[in-house]
Amino acid sequence: MFRDCRKASFGSSFGKQPATAPFVIRKPALLFAALLVAHVPLAAQDGGKLYATYCSACHGADGKGAAAGTFPPLAASPWLKGAPDRAIQVVLHGLEGPIQVLGKNYNLAMPPQGGTLPDDQIAAILSHVRKSWGNQESAVTADQVKSIRAATAARTEAWTAEALLKLHPLPLEKTALSGLTSAFHKGQWKDLPDFKKLKPESVEEEHDGILSLSDAPAKEHFGMVWEGKFDATAAGNYAFRLDADDSARLWIDGRVVAQVRGIGPIKPQRQKIGRLKLTKGLHDFRLEYVEFTGQEGLSLAWTGPGMDVWKDLSDRPSKDAKLWPEILLTPTPQETSIYRNFIAGTTARAIGIGLSGGMHFAWSADHFAPELIWTGKFLDAGRHWTERGQGNQNPAGEAVTKLGKDFALRGKDGKALPDLRFGGYQLDQIGQPTFRVRGDGFELHDAFRAEPSGMLRRIEVTGRVPDGATLTLVDGLPLVAESDGSYRLGGKLRLAAPDARKTGDRTLILPLRSGLRSEIRYLSK
Repeated sequence: MFRDCRKASFGSSFGKQPATAPFVIRKPALLFAALLVAHVPLAAQDGGKLYATYCSACHGADGKGAAAGTFPPLAASPWLKGAPDRAIQVVLHGLEGPIQVLGKNYNLAMPPQGGTLPDDQIAAILSHVRKSWGNQESAVTADQVKSIRAATAARTEAWTAEALLKLHPLPLEKTALSGLTSAFHKGQWKDLPDFKKLKPESVEEEHDGILSLSDAPAKEHFGMVWEGKFDATAAGNYAFRLDADDSARLWIDGRVVAQVRGIGPIKPQRQKIGRLKLTKGLHDFRLEYVEFTGQEGLSLAWTGPGMDVWKDLSDRPSKDAKLWPEILLTPTPQETSIYRNFIAGTTARAIGIGLSGGMHFAWSADHFAPELIWTGKFLDAGRHWTERGQGNQNPAGEAVTKLGKDFALRGKDGKALPDLRFGGYQLDQIGQPTFRVRGDGFELHDAFRAEPSGMLRRIEVTGRVPDGATLTLVDGLPLVAESDGSYRLGGKLRLAAPDARKTGDRTLILPLRSGLRSEIRYLSK
């Protein structure tokens, strides 16, 4: 029953879950410990204590997900909204397979708890959760749990999100669309026609701003056109993810952003992602859709500046079209992870380094410095290790911070030092690197080592370095000085560099000299 002692508690299926295979307990002692925890007697009416015992190991004491969000949050989760039936079903019977919560996709398994927890304890836990961390739902009674337990007593399999949501759909929330109308067209098209030349059969107002086919007057041989305004919350780069069965085309401000053409089902190979830059405010929105015959389906989601999730514009959730299996590289105290493929946010010759302390970075052999740093998970190699996948891979972890974007070694005139060459790197006994940069008459060693609180970086200079030369540590990030002399980097990480000098509000440099030995610490707290 228990696949992981951490998941043997109330639920790793309501919220954020990374796309990894379920854990399996391989040591009997761990299974025995999990069973002991599962039977700790507590007052059934004390939902907070019950939650702390059975649930907080995965979902966190604050409901935001343990291990920096590695496990799913319950705070503000739509899976807890409305009638409690959906949540009760998950606790009683478990949930497996893909699930999307708050715009993120996960794929872990939550074991069923119906055989472990009695009705009153399940009711107390759910009542606590549904009234905590911003949730404002009604309490759950033992009779409600008892009724659903009896009605589904014959069920022997865990729920999937798709099957459960057919019985208990998530409440729809207002989207970024306003003034939305839908126009229905009848016709047999195997691809997108020029709808601007066609007269619709009917036009309806969609006050909730949600794209939906549920009320379409037909199930096949028809087209739909939605028009309205998209509210861009901030100026910057936006992405729209479009899936359709059969065809669809998205327009923003009169420009085609993404389109799915021809006849076919919703599947990863047909999904399209379009990107564009928008100013803050309202923009013209138009989506065209065609259903020829068979199944119909449409999903559209968006993401924008400062966001790490996708937000749906349709009642059918958009899914990440990952075309490769996850191959998560995980460093250990005995072995550093090294990734020599294209990493998003840095140059083509960047080298990804995953350290055992939980802090990782990408060092650019073009600009001679670490350009990205992040915490948590290292990198998913699935894209590049499966059928020679193309494109850049994003870091898999949290607090991804861009430290710089240009040459790090500069002269007193502010220009890049001439004749710089990447001299390769050496690894210590567990694979921690020391990068070498050679210049005209000098050599710089850039070493990185894991520490419990983050990462230690040692800079050493041999030979004669030009007068006034500097190494840029941070360029383009808000720098907030802390009382201990460190700097907070964009509110996510901290950097302690006693020998560094701040120039302006967003730049930190290290003056270089012959014989320099300097230590820099990157801290996650």
